[in-house]
Amino acid sequence: MRKTRQRIFILIGVLALSAALAPKRDITIQENSVELKFPESITFNLKASSTTQITSAQLEFGTDALACGKGVSKANPDDFEPDTKITTQWVWDLRRSGSIPPGTEVWWRWVLETKTGEMVETPVQRFIYLDDLFSWRNRVSDHISLYSYQGSEEFTASLLQAGEEAISRMVNEIGVKVEEPVKIYIYASSKDMQEATLFAPDWSGGRAFPWNNSVIIGIAPSDLAWGRDTMAHELAHVVFGQYTFSCVDSTPGWISEGLAMVMEGDLEPYYQDLLQDAVDQDSLLSVRELGQIFSADPDLARLSYAESFSLVTYLLESFGDDSILKLLGQYKLGESEDRALRTVYGFERDGLEKNWRVWLGAKPRDGSQDQGQKPTATLPPTLAPIVGPNNQPSPTPVEVALDPTPEPLLEEDLITGLQEDQGGSASISNWLLLIIPLGVLGVVGAGVIILRRRTSNQDNLSRDD
Repeated sequence: MRKTRQRIFILIGVLALSAALAPKRDITIQENSVELKFPESITFNLKASSTTQITSAQLEFGTDALACGKGVSKANPDDFEPDTKITTQWVWDLRRSGSIPPGTEVWWRWVLETKTGEMVETPVQRFIYLDDLFSWRNRVSDHISLYSYQGSEEFTASLLQAGEEAISRMVNEIGVKVEEPVKIYIYASSKDMQEATLFAPDWSGGRAFPWNNSVIIGIAPSDLAWGRDTMAHELAHVVFGQYTFSCVDSTPGWISEGLAMVMEGDLEPYYQDLLQDAVDQDSLLSVRELGQIFSADPDLARLSYAESFSLVTYLLESFGDDSILKLLGQYKLGESEDRALRTVYGFERDGLEKNWRVWLGAKPRDGSQDQGQKPTATLPPTLAPIVGPNNQPSPTPVEVALDPTPEPLLEEDLITGLQEDQGGSASISNWLLLIIPLGVLGVVGAGVIILRRRTSNQDNLSRDD
């Protein structure tokens, strides 16, 4: 009984000593905010003070885009100077790193350290990267969350219907699944859309960002018919891009664009004529060429789209829908183009070329033509041009586990503007976690020695009795 009491007293002493030894948290955050200059930059601002000198301030940030594992980007502000009162900022220059699409969720936090070694992490904050030039209206269907600022209710309802019909075809005919609603931002013109993302080609009308699960399209109310087809095309890129997401992206351009064209419906007469002229003139681009980024030459780019539609249609009609899904599954595993084709169909690119030409009614490809004209590579408007599995915003990400992982925003929170920390004190839980165990070890060690000495004395008295 006496020993039990002694242990209880020692434990109480340990807790009291640990609390006494724990340093008082002395960092106060006066401002923790962001400024958005859409679409060029995001500025992260910090003001803090401490009773001891703050020796470092590091920003950690990221987005909700698909990525390989958990990653975090870190940045050290150039203007930081150690002091007891600091005002610093770091600018994410999207003109250098590449833009992110509207609707992207951005999270950030600061990690501060003082001269005494105190480490403080500010709470994780989040905001929606949004084009604040317009007042967005939101309409939601089963698989789409659509944002627009012009057009009637009938206009947006028609676009939603076109999108849902396209997704139904993808699900029923190909077999893919749509895990969460795709975010679609409808601009009133191609010009407005192009200005919303940096480096958009001046001939692009829509852009898909599969890893961000989002689409932006410029659709004037008078261009509803074109807009419905473009909805189907860009949605296909997102849905199939999400399905084939891999740290080793091996999906060839022709299957991505071909599936998107097929989801629009029948090939337009203009593209049919382009394809037939290429067959008649024996000027078809090879399957190997179509596997690369499409040409900057508008005529070659259009032919690439027409041929991609034809290639995918050949595979669907000759081998069925299930085989296409299996092929996409191979690309999801990171298999090469030849290996994926061989696994599913039993032939590689050259075999596909031969069989497709027979099906199309084209002449056999002359081997000497393989070294013929090669398109000049450029970014097509419908492929995700900014971030990917291994591309996080500059600077290069450092793989660390974030705990807790920021919770995603709810649908009703999407258009919230920028969130700011209104000041206050940061947590000292990290210090307590460090000091308490050290105090426990030190005091318990001393207590054990005392107990042993007292127990030894009692044993000696017992033996003397």
